[in-house]
Amino acid sequence: MMGNLPPGGSGTNTNLSSDPNSPFYIHPTDYPRQVHVNKNLGGNNYVNWSREMKDFLLAKNKVGFIDGTLAKPTEEMMSNMLQPQKEILDDLEERFVKESAPRAYELKRALTTLRQDIDSVSMYFTKMREIWDEIISASPTSTCTCGKCTYDIGKRLTESKDKEWDYEFRMDLEDTFGTIKT
Repeated sequence: MMGNLPPGGSGTNTNLSSDPNSPFYIHPTDYPRQVHVNKNLGGNNYVNWSREMKDFLLAKNKVGFIDGTLAKPTEEMMSNMLQPQKEILDDLEERFVKESAPRAYELKRALTTLRQDIDSVSMYFTKMREIWDEIISASPTSTCTCGKCTYDIGKRLTESKDKEWDYEFRMDLEDTFGTIKT
């Protein structure tokens, strides 16, 4: 199949994940939940299932991963494959995960004006929880990245925020739920 070719498939040492001839290449139309074989493996269909799976892997240039013809990639090759993806993810994070002050303000305002009114406690809590979840996304809790902390600041900040939200939930309940508030 691939013989003595390096894992790049085409014999070059370019970025393996962007070379369409490479078994490491993932086509834009491939996705994790894509149906690969029509039959689920059962007690009496191994031969048919195996043939269908091998045909699929052969069509996708991935059979070398299971038949032993593909050499394990070196650390350098892995680094070359992952670096462009890491740069893309870093760029996406920089663009979209930043704290969004206008959005956080809008959400906190919505939270402040939210009232139980005629909603059940469950419905009211669900509405409030949806806003809280969005606030967490728009304004994430700070965490320590030094790896040496014993104070566990992220956990303590999260617990503090949870208490704050618990109080807010109880304060906004209708007066008929006075026993729940205390």
